[in-house]
Amino acid sequence: MEVSDFPRGAHAQITGLASKPELNEQHCASLGPSPGNAERVTVVTKTGAQLALKPLNLRLAELLPGSRVVVQGLTNAAKYNGQNGEVLSWHGDRWIVDLDGETKERKSFKAENLVILPAMLNTRKRSAPEGEESEAKKVKSADMKDLDSTDERVVGQALARLLPEFPVLAMKCVCVLATKQTVTIMHELAQHLTDKHNDGLLRRPVRPGEKVKGIEELDALEQCQYLAEKKLRALAGHCRINYCDLYGFIKAGMKEPKFNRRPQQQVQMPW
Repeated sequence: MEVSDFPRGAHAQITGLASKPELNEQHCASLGPSPGNAERVTVVTKTGAQLALKPLNLRLAELLPGSRVVVQGLTNAAKYNGQNGEVLSWHGDRWIVDLDGETKERKSFKAENLVILPAMLNTRKRSAPEGEESEAKKVKSADMKDLDSTDERVVGQALARLLPEFPVLAMKCVCVLATKQTVTIMHELAQHLTDKHNDGLLRRPVRPGEKVKGIEELDALEQCQYLAEKKLRALAGHCRINYCDLYGFIKAGMKEPKFNRRPQQQVQMPW
């Protein structure tokens, strides 16, 4: 990781900090390169404290709809600093947050002024009925309706709800993202998932515990989930235009439409 991987507004978790180990695993928001030291990143923690950290002590995180956050670093509206809330959606470069409290205010904030509260994440996972296999689960009509929306924020919220419930969707998302990016881990996963075609189509799903060549030390399923959640906004755009059949994949019950089309029967002509 480099300083450029943590631009202003990026979110991260602190890791491997020997001088202040009590901060490890806590989330923070980046304020960009540290003034006077281009090799460090200035971050703000949930308490409002600012630290100058090396990139190796930061692990990228993703702010998502449903995340619990605390507001910090405001100057013109400092009264909101320290208030907790839940992220509703995004609008341009700002995030819409429903603040806690009796007034239940809804405000928009820049990403740099929000710090994730991991212990209070609202994952909104919906458990399947007892005895129902994950393969048998179907996408709810309400989610499909949101995926049909022309508003990418609504599409992104639907994807955020579906990703924890359907691991195979995260695999498909990695296949789609890898057609436009060359990130090492993503590339290795896509090589496996697309069976080296790299065309965005899922051919070879990862099984639990299965190792992927080139990243054997990592949990492939966890990496798929992490990468998909990290690129949620890009995926919302891809879904809207059905890039690499992403929308079609979901609509077809988490199956590739191209591979499930029945071959047309040839009609034998009488002559």
